[in-house]
Amino acid sequence: MPLLAASNEDMIRANCRPAQSVLNQLEKADAVLRINRGRLYNETLDLLYAMNARLANNRISAPELAGITSDIDQSAKQFRDDYASYDDLLTNLIKMDCQKNTKGFMDKLNQFREKRVELSRLVDQIDDSIAKYKQEFKAIQESLNE
Repeated sequence: MPLLAASNEDMIRANCRPAQSVLNQLEKADAVLRINRGRLYNETLDLLYAMNARLANNRISAPELAGITSDIDQSAKQFRDDYASYDDLLTNLIKMDCQKNTKGFMDKLNQFREKRVELSRLVDQIDDSIAKYKQEFKAIQESLNE
């Protein structure tokens, strides 16, 4: 075994337990964030669907708003699914015997990082879609006021 590889394994072995402790704290904090964000998405979607229905009842055409709402709904469902797999990966990473399986630990840690980045991008995408809905709604308001 090359000296560099051995020192990397030793470094991982020496630092993996503290890393798992930090990951455990992160899991607890993420759970609260997930619940709050999930609730926010549900409440926002309820409001968007209600607004779309009100516009339709008033015979105001707003197909772009319906499309954006549908996109947000699909993204929120994907967020819930992706978060579940992210949380499973995090739980497995915390429970892993990182002292004996340093390579496996690093592989899972890298997967975890990638999943976290994917979730962050999805949250940004949902936030952008909500901003787009607001922008489109304001455009409809302005056209009705003319």
